[in-house]
Amino acid sequence: MGRRRLAGGAAMIGLAGIFTAAVLAPSALAATSLREAPGAREAPEAIHDAIEAMLRPRLDGLKAADVEIAIDAIDPRLQFPECPSLAVTLPSENSAVMSAKVACATPAWSLYVPVHLHAWVEAVVAAANLAPNRALSPRDLTLGRVDMFAGRNGILTDPRQAEGKILRAGLQMGAPILSPLLDLPVTVHRGQRIVMTLTDPAMTIKTTGLAMQDGRVGDTIEVQNPDSQKTFRATVADDGGVELKF
Repeated sequence: MGRRRLAGGAAMIGLAGIFTAAVLAPSALAATSLREAPGAREAPEAIHDAIEAMLRPRLDGLKAADVEIAIDAIDPRLQFPECPSLAVTLPSENSAVMSAKVACATPAWSLYVPVHLHAWVEAVVAAANLAPNRALSPRDLTLGRVDMFAGRNGILTDPRQAEGKILRAGLQMGAPILSPLLDLPVTVHRGQRIVMTLTDPAMTIKTTGLAMQDGRVGDTIEVQNPDSQKTFRATVADDGGVELKF
């Protein structure tokens, strides 16, 4: 059977019609021997269709993605008695590779079938081979096809989300730029004189302080009041100073 494409909203769901492998649970047989059970056998296509029917509604929300589902083959040597009602159980969250449990109550049998998911979207990728520990410029970034399930944590869709940030690890051209790989640049350096903004419910005071640590926007660092020699914990602000609330 060839590959079939299924429409789901704006997503296109491709079904791999040629299976490759199957995993039989140790408890696949509760009371019935697969080789000795008389009568009709469960068609692999029926098992395949039951998994697809359970998966499809979970992927309908990915309307901006080109979604593909590939269900692994069932070993033809495994002969299951025909089931009047197949029950499919999936993991609580979708992932690139997961197992679908297919079970029958009467006659009792079960098996686990690997499923592979892809959801292709347009996202930010490296425009060239990029070295680590460098600030990203617009020419380092472009848009390309990225699999959400392969790098689902931190995919960026707008190059401006990465511009000016520091790349932690080297990347090859075409690799996705993921938010966990990015750091904000250091805006306050140890030993630098900075403006400290001290606020309480009644007033705001600005004074000069000395940074005792490097810091990025949002970091909490130690700063010192040069006059009193007292040290405080303050938050690095967008303007390159620090803020301290009482």
